[in-house]
Amino acid sequence: MPDDLPDAPTTPQSGPAAAPPGDATARAGITAGDGDGAGETVPPELEAVALLSSGLAELTTTVGDLAESHFALREQVQAVVERLRPGPAGPDPADLRWRLLDRPTASQVWIWLIDWVDWAVDRFTLTEEIPACWPTHPPLVEELTALAAAWHLAYDPRAAADAPLRWLEALARARTRLREWDDATRCRNGEHHPRRVDLTWPANWRDQALDTAERDLTGRAIPGPTADAGAPS
Repeated sequence: MPDDLPDAPTTPQSGPAAAPPGDATARAGITAGDGDGAGETVPPELEAVALLSSGLAELTTTVGDLAESHFALREQVQAVVERLRPGPAGPDPADLRWRLLDRPTASQVWIWLIDWVDWAVDRFTLTEEIPACWPTHPPLVEELTALAAAWHLAYDPRAAADAPLRWLEALARARTRLREWDDATRCRNGEHHPRRVDLTWPANWRDQALDTAERDLTGRAIPGPTADAGAPS
């Protein structure tokens, strides 16, 4: 056989296959080495930063979900509170001094008071104490205005825990006064009776009151100039 013939092909021995292009290990920055056991790995600092970034992203999502749940729960609670409110909604007007109210303000107070009295008469069964013609009796208007204003403060969410109880005690005392007024007028079943006044004040009572006040002032001392605190005694 001639010596220049090529050698017969041989079957390659089994062994570790070469890593295909795009291998995950290569993408992670880790190389297989050149046979001497040396390799390259991701620096620990970069690996820690990657973990922190991933954790921060998850935490941000969780906090956002919790915030949405919180706001939704708050709206649900507020809706339940409004449904359970024990009477007419809304605060009482800022100024309830009837003698000082102008027309627009008095209109608002009337609407507010009529709405509250309508609820209170039904809630506390006050038809025996309050006649239907109560708006025509100024003393009753003042009494009910005070009760309504006190009720709104007593049942305010910021009020003390015993505020409603103290208002109910005030209502019990007010019912006695209202019965006395009703006994004097005897307004019944929507029929109005003006309260008859047997005693009246004289027409000049105001002048007499001013004269009495002037005599009282005459006998009182007039304060002198206030001495300076640093002046020698």
